[in-house]
Amino acid sequence: MIGIDLGLKQRTSLAITPILREAIGFMVMSNAELSARLADLAVTSAVLKVVVGAEAHSWFSLLRQISPPTSGRHCQPPDVHFGPGGFDAERLPQSDAGLVAHVESQLSLLVRDREDRRIAQSFLLALEPSGWLSASLAEIAADAGCSVARAEQVLGQLQAAEPTGLFARSLAECLTLQAEEQGCLTPAFAAMLSNLPLLAAGETEALAAACACDDDMVLDMARTLRRMNPKPGAAFAEASVVGRPCDLILRRDGDGWLLELNDQTAPALRLESGTDAPIHALREARALIQAVERRHATVLTIATEIITRQDAFLRGHAPLAPLTINDLASATGLHRSTVSRATAALTLSLPKRTLGLRSLLCASAPAARQQEGPLSVQAVLDLMRALVAKEDAANPLTDEALAKLLLPEGAALARRTVVKYRKLAGIPARAARRDA
Repeated sequence: MIGIDLGLKQRTSLAITPILREAIGFMVMSNAELSARLADLAVTSAVLKVVVGAEAHSWFSLLRQISPPTSGRHCQPPDVHFGPGGFDAERLPQSDAGLVAHVESQLSLLVRDREDRRIAQSFLLALEPSGWLSASLAEIAADAGCSVARAEQVLGQLQAAEPTGLFARSLAECLTLQAEEQGCLTPAFAAMLSNLPLLAAGETEALAAACACDDDMVLDMARTLRRMNPKPGAAFAEASVVGRPCDLILRRDGDGWLLELNDQTAPALRLESGTDAPIHALREARALIQAVERRHATVLTIATEIITRQDAFLRGHAPLAPLTINDLASATGLHRSTVSRATAALTLSLPKRTLGLRSLLCASAPAARQQEGPLSVQAVLDLMRALVAKEDAANPLTDEALAKLLLPEGAALARRTVVKYRKLAGIPARAARRDA
């Protein structure tokens, strides 16, 4: 006799709606491509409009402050890079001619002492287009050939320049200078400036606790902060021709970094005012607005994790650390497909160059032993280049010899892997090096 058993099973499934399909598509687009797509959507919708530029966002929602890591294989103190001649101008962003001319027109009023005016020229060399300083006080003092204390006195005079906020060393200092001028630098406001990540994340209750005030005061201070200018030098920028506008901008912020979603290219959607539209059209429009906002927040989350992991590389202390799509997905809690789409589409602007986010990812090399921080492939390539550079030209190293020399460094490579990595490093075979 056959028995029949009836039971209930619960399953969940995700329906791919048109809005969800658009939201997924947003992740594979650069800011410029996203702007073009949103413009197409706005044409077919009577209730949406696309806005681009600083007025499209609250500026602090596009920023992430990143502190230097305190642990890990490539964790090193953010030391300065200068020698007897001062800082290396090649690694600093190019000062904008319009901004420099504006400051120079005020210099005789700001700095009266002739020797201090000579020191001020070193500050001008380190003034980046945003109006911030791109070198530390110690680096500028070394370049000017003066003490750090003397340089700090000159900096105090230069920070009286108009518009307020020029010559700041960090975002917090830039905003503090403006708050002092406006007479709103209360203890609560200073506490908010020390907790900008909470403001960017919209954590009003946590921010109110940090500022020892109520939620209404936090919202009032946020409105005041929104009217301040985090980049006071940008108004004097002279037009320049660029190939492709960057999606993200990275600059120094004290000992850490400030990551910014480029407000000149990051689009936003807004509802058209005074439009009488059906309920379903408004619902879809709001869903698209939220999808764009989530895309921007996701991009900043992924880029923040990359910069934190590659801090030593970005400072020039070490080669790329091992970092893969799966590592990022695990650290951020995002699906690996989301991380893959974002890193493939976006570019990051550094002071002297622009990189694709994907170029900051690197696989790990086979490890010789269990270790906390395995070597990346890039680190092994650099080691191979260094070993070959020191070899005897008459008797170059064989691939087997390279493998043995790399073993104590933590890389266990088979001969065929050494051959593969040697080709990636652009190193000719032993015979070719001997006959060269």
